[in-house]
This record gives sequence, C-alpha cells and structure tokens, in this order.
Amino acid sequence: MPCAVEFPIGDGKRPPPNLYRALYANLLQWITAANADVTEAFHNRPVRKPFTISALRRGCDGDWYWRVTLLQDDLWEPLWTGVQAVGVLDLDGCLWPVRWPDAQVTHLSYDFLLTHVQHTDRIRMRFLSPTTFRAGDLDVPLPEPRAVFQSWLNRWNDFAPTHRRINTELLDVVRATVAISAHQLRTEEYDLGHTQAVGFVGQVTYVILQARRLNQALVWQLNALADYAEFCGTGQHTAQGMGQTRRYTGAGDIFISGD
Repeated sequence: MPCAVEFPIGDGKRPPPNLYRALYANLLQWITAANADVTEAFHNRPVRKPFTISALRRGCDGDWYWRVTLLQDDLWEPLWTGVQAVGVLDLDGCLWPVRWPDAQVTHLSYDFLLTHVQHTDRIRMRFLSPTTFRAGDLDVPLPEPRAVFQSWLNRWNDFAPTHRRINTELLDVVRATVAISAHQLRTEEYDLGHTQAVGFVGQVTYVILQARRLNQALVWQLNALADYAEFCGTGQHTAQGMGQTRRYTGAGDIFISGD
C-alpha cells in the first residue's frame, strides 16, 4: 500500500544544503532501529527502491518538513516504530528533533488508486525537484510522455499486488495518443555527491488524444499512474531526492512560477 509521510522537523533554523546522503542514511537508521532485516533487503535492491525522499522544505508556517514515501506494506511499521525510537534527524552532526506525532500520513491502496481516479483526458503534473531519465549512457532531462509514464508503470508493477499489475502494452497507447499540450519548465543541477545531474523542474500538461475512442479502462490506468506519481516519483534517483512529482488538479494548462 503506497504511503506518504510528511515529518515536521527542527526548531526553525535553516538546515545545510545538499543533505540527500544524510537523509537517506537517517531513513535507513530509523528502519534498522525497528527491523534490520527489512533495511538490508531494500538497501541491496539493485534498481528501483521501494521508497522516495524529498529535500527538506520550509512550509508557510516557517517550519521545516521532510517527505518520505513508501511503496511496500512491510516498510510502514518499521519506519513508524523506528522514528519514535530514534526521534531525531542527524544532519551532518547536527541533531534535529522530529515531531513525529504531528506527521501527516496518507495511505492509499493500489485498489483505491485504480478505482478512484480522475477520469480525464488532461493530466497536469508538477515536477518539484530535478527529473531526468536514462537513455543508454545519457541522461535526458525532458518530460517525454513515454519516458514519464514508463517510469510510473515500472514502479507500479514492481510493487503492486499481482492482480493489480498493469499490462505494459499501455505504453503503446502512450506512444500513440499521449502528447504534451503545454509546459513551463527549466533545468536545474542536482548534487549527487559523486556527480552532478541535470533535470527539468516545472509543470507539464499531457493530453490523451481522442480519449473517447479508446478503451476507457486504458484511460483509467493512465490517470491512476498519474495519481501514483506523488508516491513513486519520476525518473532516476528518486531515493536521493530527485523526481519529486505531484498531480495538479486546478484549472488551466500553464501554472504560475513558484506556485
């Protein structure tokens, strides 16, 4: 069951930049405190990790927040137990208290995501942190529809129950019918420690062409994947803060910068 947790942390002080390694290590520490076997299993996973993390962000209330998403059911209990046991984030030697009782928690099952979708032919997405895709030896910082939907579909099929997996032939539908109708994008560098990555940030509207002529189950699946993006992220290095994604549900195709 996908899960998103937003933890309020600290006491209002500004954290140091480029903390993805420290944040990743803290997540492992919390889960290890509750169940070391679970940590070892997903830490050694070769490709797609069953979680994403965000950078620390400052809310309108002046507090700092850290968002963690989980894509496997067996991670929730160790995370929640571990954060209570540890109680802090160690950010390069500076301990920040985690106000875990005030965390905002969202659980949505794969069944729910498939059966409670926005049935629309326009899918508006916000890419909040640099997002990029791998093509051979190259990084491609472009929101090409097939790359975006394939990223979501791969994660869905990795972690959803067998009976809720989506046929990869849906990507043929994406290739033939999904286009970009509007966008407002820029590129940003992202420090991965050993290297710098370049990704796109901003807003994109995808349109499903001639959606009424398609099998409507396919339109539902495309919308379900877009809803899933806020849990699974998009593209590469989502376990290190890249590819943070949200679906935009307001009116219009282009969004105000910084919204």
